[in-house]
Amino acid sequence: MKKTVWTLLFAAAFASCTDTKQKNLTASQIHAQVDSLVGARMEEINRQAMEDLDHRIAIEVKAKADSIVAAKTGHADTTKKAAPANVQPLNNRPGPLRRRPI
Repeated sequence: MKKTVWTLLFAAAFASCTDTKQKNLTASQIHAQVDSLVGARMEEINRQAMEDLDHRIAIEVKAKADSIVAAKTGHADTTKKAAPANVQPLNNRPGPLRRRPI
C-alpha cells in the first residue's frame, strides 16, 4: 500500500514538472539575449585585464626606470636576478639549437 501511494505521488510530481512548455523565441529575442551575454562577458574580460595591468604595471615601470637610471649614471643594473643554477644559457645547450662559431 505504501509503495502505491509513493509511486502515485512521485508520478504526479513528475507529471507536473514536465507539462511546462517552452516559449519559441524570435530571431530578435535571440540576438538580444546573445548581445546581453556577450556584453556581460566583455565587461568581465575588460575588468580582469585592468586588474592584471594594475598588478603588472608597477613591476614593469620599476624595471624600466631602473634601466634608464642605470644608463644615465653608468652604473650596472642591480635589478636583474641571476639565472637559476639548473638553467643553461641557450648557446651552451647541446643539440640543434647550438650555434657554431663562424
